[in-house]
Amino acid sequence: MPPSGFSQKAINGLLTFVESCYEDLLSEIKEGKKEEGQAIQQELNNIREYLSGFKL
Repeated sequence: MPPSGFSQKAINGLLTFVESCYEDLLSEIKEGKKEEGQAIQQELNNIREYLSGFKL
């Protein structure tokens, strides 16, 4: 059951978004594009930025 005020569709969309962020994170680390700490911080910044602009 989704949190109060959120539809299941909205929760599923958020989960898809976060999952894709983690997939990007893993690929950047595996490919050596970024160090682990730097990649994690960048993904957290991206998630924060995207969610701050999200309107319900």
